[in-house]
Amino acid sequence: MNAKNLRIVSISLVFVFFLFLLYKFTQTNEFNSANEENPNDKAESFFRTQSDGFSVDPFYLESAKSIFSPDGQFLQFEEIIAKAKSGELNLISELWNLRRQCPEGSTREQCHEYIKAFIQNEYSGEDAKKLLNLLTDYLKYEEAMVQLDPSSKSYTNAERYEQIKQLRRKYFSKEDAELIFGLEEATADFSFNRKNFLDETKNLKADERIRLYENYRKKTFGNYYNAVVSREPKYDQFETEMDLRQNELAKLSGTERESKEREVRIRYFGKDGNERMEKVLKEIKEEEEKITKLEVEEKNFRKNNSNLSDSELEKKLMELRIKTLGSKELAEEYTRRLEYEKTLKNSGN
Repeated sequence: MNAKNLRIVSISLVFVFFLFLLYKFTQTNEFNSANEENPNDKAESFFRTQSDGFSVDPFYLESAKSIFSPDGQFLQFEEIIAKAKSGELNLISELWNLRRQCPEGSTREQCHEYIKAFIQNEYSGEDAKKLLNLLTDYLKYEEAMVQLDPSSKSYTNAERYEQIKQLRRKYFSKEDAELIFGLEEATADFSFNRKNFLDETKNLKADERIRLYENYRKKTFGNYYNAVVSREPKYDQFETEMDLRQNELAKLSGTERESKEREVRIRYFGKDGNERMEKVLKEIKEEEEKITKLEVEEKNFRKNNSNLSDSELEKKLMELRIKTLGSKELAEEYTRRLEYEKTLKNSGN
């Protein structure tokens, strides 16, 4: 059920609406009667009474065939489990992919009945039962999460996350918790402990620090490491290396630092990529120099023209910004940025 192999075809709302109308008007009088319960409204009570989560109303079994599986190109059960264990597939993301396909206006419980029906239609025997049990346990956990209040200021982010992990273990076995949340929890552990690693290795040579950093990632992510690396954008890898090299780069002269940074950029992006990046960096530097110059000029202008009215002052400052930044558009953008920063500052008081 990953993004590549499990591409669920979207059904237009018009078609879904037509499907339900067609179903409703082709049923027996039991469903046509205004006094009878519509089968689409059974889901909530039905869902609540099925403790094993395995039984599904025939209405949903039939409807789910049209909603979810017109192409029928889905992963086998063994592939789902293997990819979840390796981090190639996120079961929670796939659940949300299915939820987005539920008909508009469906209640939470109705949507889950459609999803249970989809699983029953696509998988059989113990495979279907395993997936349905995972779904049922996850839905119970999801409801419990609503009641959890980890917002107290006395908790650190790590402590709040530990609360969530403990709650998960109440609803899932160790194996199932790792299957569903393993990569997320490994990512959280990595994030919480990354600062400690950086502090402990800050005095090491850059190449050694980078080697140890990769070992640290391998140890933290375990079976998920290859999936994490394969999805990591090249620019993120570049920025990570530059961060790890910062202490060493700070000790170099300006020319030596530029040379080393260029070497790293070429390694990640090639010569053409480096040239494009250097062009952008040059433009950023020139813009920063213009802004610095403009800030000094504005400060002096305000000091030497305190007698101007607010409207006259703003007009003169705009003229100064256009002259320094080179265009009216850039001057207006700069003005909007100043106003936004002022708003943020005031809101913080």
